[in-house]
Amino acid sequence: MNPEVDPLKRVYMVQATNSSEGTYMLPYSTGTLVAYAWADERVKNNYEMCGFIFRREHLEAALEEIRDPDIVGFSNNLWNSNFNKALAERVKEKYPQCIIFFGGKELPLDATYLEQYPYIDYLIHLWGEIPFRKLLLALLEEQPDFARINNISYRCADGKCCTTPLVSEISPDFPSPYLTGVFDKLYEENPDVYFVAGFESNRGCPFHCTYCDWDTKKDKFVEFPLEKIFAEIEWIATHKVDYCGCFDSNFGLLPRDELIVDKLVEVKTRTGFPHKLQVSAAKADNDRVFRINKKMNDIGMSKGVTLSMQSLCPEALKNVDRKNISLERYSELLVKYKTEGIPTFTDIILGLPGETYESFCRGLCRLLEAGQHSTIFIYACNLLTNSILWRERDNKRFQIKTVDIPFYQAHCNFINDEEITEYSKEIIGTSTMSTDEFNRAKFFGHILQCFHCFGLLQSFAIYLFYEHNVPYYDFYSGLDTWLLGHPDSVAGRIFLVIKNQLQKYAEGKPLEQYVDPVFGNITWPFEEGAYLEILLQFDRFYEEIYDYLKAYGIDPAVYGELLAYQKRIIKYPGKTEVSREFGYDFCTYFKTVFAGHTPTLKKTDCIVTFRAPEVPDNWKDYSKYVVWFGRKGKGNVCTDISVSYPDR
Repeated sequence: MNPEVDPLKRVYMVQATNSSEGTYMLPYSTGTLVAYAWADERVKNNYEMCGFIFRREHLEAALEEIRDPDIVGFSNNLWNSNFNKALAERVKEKYPQCIIFFGGKELPLDATYLEQYPYIDYLIHLWGEIPFRKLLLALLEEQPDFARINNISYRCADGKCCTTPLVSEISPDFPSPYLTGVFDKLYEENPDVYFVAGFESNRGCPFHCTYCDWDTKKDKFVEFPLEKIFAEIEWIATHKVDYCGCFDSNFGLLPRDELIVDKLVEVKTRTGFPHKLQVSAAKADNDRVFRINKKMNDIGMSKGVTLSMQSLCPEALKNVDRKNISLERYSELLVKYKTEGIPTFTDIILGLPGETYESFCRGLCRLLEAGQHSTIFIYACNLLTNSILWRERDNKRFQIKTVDIPFYQAHCNFINDEEITEYSKEIIGTSTMSTDEFNRAKFFGHILQCFHCFGLLQSFAIYLFYEHNVPYYDFYSGLDTWLLGHPDSVAGRIFLVIKNQLQKYAEGKPLEQYVDPVFGNITWPFEEGAYLEILLQFDRFYEEIYDYLKAYGIDPAVYGELLAYQKRIIKYPGKTEVSREFGYDFCTYFKTVFAGHTPTLKKTDCIVTFRAPEVPDNWKDYSKYVVWFGRKGKGNVCTDISVSYPDR
């Protein structure tokens, strides 16, 4: 082909994401494919990169952005798979000669999509840079030999669908989409869009958890050059990116990760960007991970440290090939990070084979006993395409039951007339947990997150645990029963709605996403929405909950003071500082608990001051910055608390 005579072939890439308050992810995955492909002179001289479709919008609007295409590539993920199929079909109808590529994690490692969707021409499996470039080059040939390209599926001459050998093809020399100017035009054409950027310092994962699809082949681990990573961090800062992500599977695993953090700290100190860094942290049981997170926290960049457990059920952990640190070590780490003022959070997965209702709910409460009073995230177990668990889904011992759930993304702008629904395949039953038990466990989890992790009844639960020997499991199980028995109360009404929604969820019906204009036009997870709704009727909630708490026989004098302390630790819009006289030293009592020691409640006159100078004075900003952004750091619970003793 002569580029001076023949027009360049027009290429578009689609990596659509939902908007979150006007913020979008830069299309990093497709950007890396473009950067690598256009580094080849033949590609550069024969193809024109015309644009990225990065917004998830109505099909007609997306279709209008694609003009006279020769090739359109789609990055297929859980949150955009059906959108991609619908848009690809419309592109093919409008431009029949256009060639459609599909790649991404939500793509089976065979030719299934070609057989099911005739408008798709080629599939790219595993990491896409090398096969994408080779496909573009092959399409320039009069008689292309696709069989020589690994990791693709295509239609053979006889009409059959073929898949070439699947092998790991990763190079440390992949060029950066940032440094090669791939995103320059995107920034120029979208000056009003706030972009979230990210980088990867390595690719692969050394672990083999069966529920995960991070690295399907699990046989190659590649580190990218530090010079490239440092230059990308400079680019991110130059473009004033507030929120940055690291796409590594286990950041902090390698010694050089500390050098990367040193670079981030230096750049933020010099430029002010990025404000925050989100990572998928390595298991935080080594000094390097601690040092990394301390450096990030000291400069205000940390989003908190993941102390993941996923499950506390030995059988479930064995079934998914995962090993945890001991609870004793976990507790030590909580104290270590707490002492340095570094927020921690813990991930738990509901629905792993081998887990029971009792093991799951009691496992959550064992985390509280170990000292995790800050943040627990509970995720339903997705049966991810290409995960090992996906391949074991027919294992008779596990008896996995799934349902296709309309995919739900929290903190995204709510659209009433969404054209395309995405689905995730979630486990809602196993040989050890029925669907009814799954629903009950999920409901229990929402209760524990709302009332303990968000702090609404945390002080009471901790006090009763230490002073009345009330297990956390008994306290929150009892609250579960009370809420459903009092549907006219503030909290009872909210959680009855949640219970009904969970029933619909298990049946695969669309959830009524929690949205309230008072808190902005975005969707909220149930536990966050419930917390915010209760705050709107703050005093009434505590008046009503006395009906539940009185059964524990707390001394009336102590109850009144404990209630006052409990209410004041909750950050409330506009309340930046408040002091109160107490007859019991609850301040020292709870600080002792959070330091990992057994407390003693002393009866003594004292003045406690609660400070929260950063709390916004309106509900929208409070919801966004305190509840959403602050959740991983227990941002809605006051921690700047001091006590003085007038008689001393």
